[in-house]
Amino acid sequence: MSKNALVIIAVVGVIAIAGIWLLKGSSKTTPTPSYQASPTSQESASPSAQVSQNLVRITSSGFEPQTITVKAGESVIWVNENTVSHQVNSVVHPTHQVYPPLNTVGMLPAGESKSLVFADKGTYKYHDHLNPSLTGSVVVE
Repeated sequence: MSKNALVIIAVVGVIAIAGIWLLKGSSKTTPTPSYQASPTSQESASPSAQVSQNLVRITSSGFEPQTITVKAGESVIWVNENTVSHQVNSVVHPTHQVYPPLNTVGMLPAGESKSLVFADKGTYKYHDHLNPSLTGSVVVE
């Protein structure tokens, strides 16, 4: 099985576990954050169509796709397929204050991935802090 398939499988597992955990805790009065970046591991589950569609690959030439469109409540997964680290942060460089939840994705060493749930409609721009000319955006419908 390819490394990409293992990453996707791991991400699906993390999302499934997080979903079950959130459903079990939904009867509590404590509010849950609308965003959370989560590292993935190389374990369990099978990939889903939504995960495949919401995948952003990071290569030496940048983010692929550069713009991704998702529905509110879905997550985007960034996978570093390059041999060097990349750091996903909100615009504007270097302050990263336009959409702070993107900063929780942060540093991605080679071969690692993280995801972020986008709860609200809008367009969210980001860049690689280590190479600010590499930019991308998430459009949430």
